[in-house]
Amino acid sequence: MIEVRNVNKSFGDKHVLKDINATFKPGNVNMIIGRSGSGKTVLLKSIIGLHVPETGDIFFDGREFIRANMKFKREIRQEIGMVFQGGALFTSQTVEENIMFPLNLFTNWSKAEKLKRVNFCLERVNIQNANHLYPSEISGGMQKRVSIARAISLNPKYLFCDEPNSGLDPQTAILIDRLIKEITIEYDITTIVNTHDMNSVMEAGDSINYIHEGQNWWQGGREDIFNSDNIELNQFVFASELCKKIKKVSG
Repeated sequence: MIEVRNVNKSFGDKHVLKDINATFKPGNVNMIIGRSGSGKTVLLKSIIGLHVPETGDIFFDGREFIRANMKFKREIRQEIGMVFQGGALFTSQTVEENIMFPLNLFTNWSKAEKLKRVNFCLERVNIQNANHLYPSEISGGMQKRVSIARAISLNPKYLFCDEPNSGLDPQTAILIDRLIKEITIEYDITTIVNTHDMNSVMEAGDSINYIHEGQNWWQGGREDIFNSDNIELNQFVFASELCKKIKKVSG
């Protein structure tokens, strides 16, 4: 479980996060949603330590992170998997080398042990015979699956996904959503997904945190969205044609 308590973050005179509170539970796909510029990406980066909030606390299973020393932060980061927007694979490395990268960085395993783990992760994301291909030689959907395989290579307790469906066609996006949800449940991971894609929210989201102008504006589950009278949330959600259709049917 990850807890965010009264987090504030500014850049110069711009107050981006304003007393953010949130709880992200294991075994759930926890969504952070909001318009571009709402602060959701800053929140995600603050949780993983890429930004340091001015005030507030962040706890990983009760362990305080913001003010921890570098040794302790490194230990927690070994428990984190990250799926970056666009995949962020190393273009000069093969699929196998990309997935092996965190194993080289954080373990003292033998080459055989690392290769066994790489192959297990590739099998888990349903990729075969691609070990020696380069990112440029595989599709965008396969690149995202390789990115997920790399993210779970260290068997993380926490998985962060930043716009995992960015640039994908709708069918491939659904496959990625389902894969993230399956892995989250299977390994009881605390997964946090930063997205503005309501199709993804309705496909995979368990707990939804809507950020509006840097503030906690609404929290709930998928089923709660359609009964909400929160004006800003409704304007954001029902800009999606899919959600309009769902609301019409459920109404």
